[in-house]
Amino acid sequence: MSRGDPERSLSVPLRLLGRGPISWSKTVRAADLAESDDSTELRIADVEVPRDSEVDVELTLELISGGLSAAGRITAAWQGPCARCWMPVEGEACANVRELFAAVPREGEQYQLHPEHADLAPMVREAILLELPIEAIACPYPDPCPNHPPDLDPAPDEPARDDPAEQQDPRWAPLEALRRGQAESP
Repeated sequence: MSRGDPERSLSVPLRLLGRGPISWSKTVRAADLAESDDSTELRIADVEVPRDSEVDVELTLELISGGLSAAGRITAAWQGPCARCWMPVEGEACANVRELFAAVPREGEQYQLHPEHADLAPMVREAILLELPIEAIACPYPDPCPNHPPDLDPAPDEPARDDPAEQQDPRWAPLEALRRGQAESP
């Protein structure tokens, strides 16, 4: 479906809000949130919301003095590689939003409110992007990961030695010999 499809659109007519706040929910494809036709998935580094996955939007919309208030929750499934073994890892991005729309928005603080509708797509897109993990994703497999290459495993711990002399750093041996010599002399 195209972005302009009214069934999937994130454009809300302001006439619906004339009688007070409303609860509004919609499920859209991630591809419908692209800023242009040639945009790629919602992506941060190697983590992405696949184009064919769904994004759920549940909001309370209310006309306020000078604009529109949108508060609620936005969720989307993401996928990315494990930081250790590069096997696929999946998760869910959940964003709690409380945003303002204004006819003359302050950049970085408000979204554009059109005379007859509010386009929620830019807000939804930014909310999801801000919730995607940007750090290494933990492996879902128990340690040790079956897909982890053995040459990257840490060196096994050396067995403990019972003789304290064997545990001593060899660089201190000359000093220890001097100590023993002084202890033996009368």
